[in-house]
Amino acid sequence: MSEDILSTEEPRFSREQVVDAFKVFPKIGIVNPDDLSPGDSDVISANALLQVWSNQRQLEVQRIGTPEAELEFTLERSTIHVDAGFSDPDYLDEVVNDWLAQDLQSAEDAGLTELAAKIQAKINEIEAKLTK
Repeated sequence: MSEDILSTEEPRFSREQVVDAFKVFPKIGIVNPDDLSPGDSDVISANALLQVWSNQRQLEVQRIGTPEAELEFTLERSTIHVDAGFSDPDYLDEVVNDWLAQDLQSAEDAGLTELAAKIQAKINEIEAKLTK
């Protein structure tokens, strides 16, 4: 009987599946996610996958209920397009200096040193792309 319940649930998606859905766009020359055409069927599919994954992760984060879980999710979500290969310097700068800088500050304020180090490492990785 529990198998019937499980079979009616939404399929689970991984972050890697979401990243892979967006990797096609940088390969065809789109370097900023803001330049994606909202009417394009591939964009619609990728965005739908992103939304389902985000909803699933948000439910997990709510269930866990810790600042660390929330910041982990924020980091994962903020860097999906970066990990998919979007490379516009203005976009990368926004990710580093707005989104991740806030996450880093929040992690440091909460005393989450391991997570702060992980966020700093991601900032360093992205900044290295900016200096190329």
